[in-house]
Amino acid sequence: MAKTLSTHDSRLSGLLGLLCFPSLSAAAPLHQLRNIESIGYIDPSTDEWSSTLSGIGPLILLVGERSTKQVLRNVRGIYDAFSLAAAPLGLLSVVTSLIRFCGTQRLRAFIGYELEARTVAGIEVTRVNCAGVHAHFTDGYIVRSIAANPMSRLIAVSILQGEERDLSRLAIDRIRECERFEGEKAKRKIPQSATNSEWCLHITGKVLNHATWSAIIQTLTEAIGIIPTSKYTKLLQKKLKPVRGNGENAGESSAGPSEDEIERTTSATMKSKRDPKITITLKSRSSSQCTDGELSQTYTVDGKKRKATAPFWNFTFMSTFDAVSEFTTGKSSSKFASLLIGIISFLAIVAIHILALWENYWIVSIAWILMVLGYLGIVIGVVLATLLINSSCQCIKLKNNSPPSTVKTSPWTDGMVVAVKNTDSMDVTGSSFFSSTSKFQTLEAVWIKQSAAFNRLYATAVTLFLVFAFLAHYLGLRAVIWWAGIGELVVCIVAAFARSVSNDAQPRFEEVKGIKIDKRCTSTGVIKTTAARLVDRNSHPATLSIDARAYSQRSLDNAPTVGERVAYEAAKLCLQDAEVASKFLSLTGMKLHIVRAGQPESFCAVFASFANGVLVTEGLAFPTSAVLIAFRAKISDLAAPTSLLVRAIMRQPEWKLERGFPEGIPLGNVYIFAMQSMLEWWTLSEDRNDLGDLQSNFHWPIFLINTAFFILLLEMTRDERDILEELEKEHEGDREADMEVAEGVVRFVKEKIVG
Repeated sequence: MAKTLSTHDSRLSGLLGLLCFPSLSAAAPLHQLRNIESIGYIDPSTDEWSSTLSGIGPLILLVGERSTKQVLRNVRGIYDAFSLAAAPLGLLSVVTSLIRFCGTQRLRAFIGYELEARTVAGIEVTRVNCAGVHAHFTDGYIVRSIAANPMSRLIAVSILQGEERDLSRLAIDRIRECERFEGEKAKRKIPQSATNSEWCLHITGKVLNHATWSAIIQTLTEAIGIIPTSKYTKLLQKKLKPVRGNGENAGESSAGPSEDEIERTTSATMKSKRDPKITITLKSRSSSQCTDGELSQTYTVDGKKRKATAPFWNFTFMSTFDAVSEFTTGKSSSKFASLLIGIISFLAIVAIHILALWENYWIVSIAWILMVLGYLGIVIGVVLATLLINSSCQCIKLKNNSPPSTVKTSPWTDGMVVAVKNTDSMDVTGSSFFSSTSKFQTLEAVWIKQSAAFNRLYATAVTLFLVFAFLAHYLGLRAVIWWAGIGELVVCIVAAFARSVSNDAQPRFEEVKGIKIDKRCTSTGVIKTTAARLVDRNSHPATLSIDARAYSQRSLDNAPTVGERVAYEAAKLCLQDAEVASKFLSLTGMKLHIVRAGQPESFCAVFASFANGVLVTEGLAFPTSAVLIAFRAKISDLAAPTSLLVRAIMRQPEWKLERGFPEGIPLGNVYIFAMQSMLEWWTLSEDRNDLGDLQSNFHWPIFLINTAFFILLLEMTRDERDILEELEKEHEGDREADMEVAEGVVRFVKEKIVG
């Protein structure tokens, strides 16, 4: 009775299973229940389970979307493409990415992406980082986005600073590389606004001897692209001699250091840091005749004389690059590792196919042929698809800074700065500098090329080829031994894991305390002055110090302001009266040299130095250091020189005030700030103001400097009609009103200052 009841229960359970789960009973690998009454349990069949696993194996190749797209973003050559193709985990992602990024409109509509912008797909499968793509920080890590109006964006920064003379060579090499990068952009017809590489060079010397002055001129000359021949360097040294430390009155003629300047000797006594018992006496001698390039010093230790040298100069160079991404500081996978993973994966899968043929007693069946040909088709198709996606972008690299062979570690400091316009008018400290533990930095601009009809057809053909190759491979695997599909799955998973291990994790960025950056490269690059002070001109020593700067070439296209137009008209009037013109030049200490050099011809190299002439409500202000500025600019930009010249007086730590300047200069009802305002904000706010803002804020305060600039510019170019015509064209406007103000200014100078 018990046995009969047990048999009845087994039959009832089997029937309920068949009724409740018909699909499971049809798909599960079970024996056919030919005599359901004769058994009391369900026995799984090994052959049916093997058949099911052989079907699941190749289907797993369709998963792995995130890892596949990561590999596509890392592709830099055929070795990376082969590494993915040999073990194609995520084949469906390769096909859909190819259609979204390179396919025809109809093919994109078929998979539901007909209205998607290419940049959306490009940011997922390529390293595109410019032209609508911006990078920003998220919890210290770099993330790309395609926000239309981002609140902030990241800029890569490279800093070089020190006191060695040889640092200038590294800076010049980097400048030449930036110029090569810009030339490559123009050659490939990439828009100028897509990505920019800018730089600024800042040199200060506390004691201006002949050798230091010569080195400064040579460095600035090379920086703006002029070959510094000995004759040309000597010409600039003589022509651009700065005033004598601004120690004279504002109206006195500027004079540089003479060749036979009397030697100055200073002495000091100090205790040795290593041994307090030792007394060191230093005697310093500086002269324009000094040729060793440094400040000669002698010191005495226990009666024995020894020689030493002071620092040559304070040298700072900074360059920026505004096309960054998470790949900027992450090392790409090595060619050897990618190629090794691809070869091992390919050989492993081929070995599986050979073992499957051996299992079938070396009988070459149609299923085996489909499996092998399908796999080879997948490899070829994925390689073609990957290279097509990669070739749809242009990549221009800015070579990394390489330290000289004599230096063990690179003297460069690399990092990031957050570019956001600072709306806080009281913040003059500059932007924060962020750095990571990784010392590796890849600067490359990746730009999406315009889709061509041939590439779209090519992508369609590759897509169809991949679909048929996968179907052939899948059907072949279903018909051969069951463990062949499982073996391929294992190889693909292991290869995907190996590819992920070969890629380094993105480093996290932290703020570096004590470093502030002028991210626009409009003044000093690395900001060292957070506050300026007014110096008593009588108590401050008349030292021969220099503040020299050079900047990268840029097109401003800013129309002249009212103050610049009036200064231009005043300069033309001054050319008719040599005495008034001479007074403008002596008031400002303006010296100018312009030369046409290099391409394009519409650009020229400009050297300008001045030491006085900033109008404030109390009189005339001027920094304690003589300033020298060098840049390349379009001829049309010289018609609006305020933003170009005013960079020389930004971030000056010490200022003097000349109160004897006559009051009542007839400029009309214009805004000229007070001395204290200039010290607290105006000359320290370049992080908030771009060059256009500087032009609108300073075109009246540096009116005298602009006038002196135009006087020298018109004198130097009187025989070059194209420059004169360009200046006249830019200064078209209300000439009568401008001329009336200019005549009043010239009359005032002639009566109140000259007379």
